[in-house]
Amino acid sequence: MSSNDTKHVQTELNEDEYERFREFAREHGLSLKEAGHEALIEWIERQQQADPNDPAFTVLDDLEDESLSASAATDAREEDDLVEEWDGSDESFTLADDPSAQS
Repeated sequence: MSSNDTKHVQTELNEDEYERFREFAREHGLSLKEAGHEALIEWIERQQQADPNDPAFTVLDDLEDESLSASAATDAREEDDLVEEWDGSDESFTLADDPSAQS
């Protein structure tokens, strides 16, 4: 990377924070610059990860937890009743076999 491709970031640490950072970098064989770079990249990656508690990921769980309203219930009529009510054109159709009737 050329110097034209890089940007510089600066921050301030109190004495305690600086010593902890310096010691951490030394223990990992890194310069302060390298340790700061790695720390920033790690922080960015963690912030960009999906939050499993985000409502976008929990909406299905919420729907399962809610009971259906009365308007969502079926009247559970028999298949023959539904066929008698068929008001379609001359198109033919076949009802699927009841899987529970097979043995």
